[in-house]
Amino acid sequence: MSLSIGQNQNYINNIESGRSLPSLTGFFYICEFLNITPSEFFDLDSNDPVALRELTGKLKKLPPEYLSHIEAIVDGLAEK
Repeated sequence: MSLSIGQNQNYINNIESGRSLPSLTGFFYICEFLNITPSEFFDLDSNDPVALRELTGKLKKLPPEYLSHIEAIVDGLAEK
């Protein structure tokens, strides 16, 4: 990953071990590599941020009456 984002081979290892922190630009490159947004990076409640983003994008295109049906389904699944 380090080489893929244009850094030396120890770059990510140094961040993971706490020896260094990424610059803001480096952080954006890491997010881009992982195909996530910065806010998704810090969202500790999301198990699959990419799938959630894609689903949200699709939901935004639906009419309100469909959203209420989907909400009822999600509510039912969340109870289990």
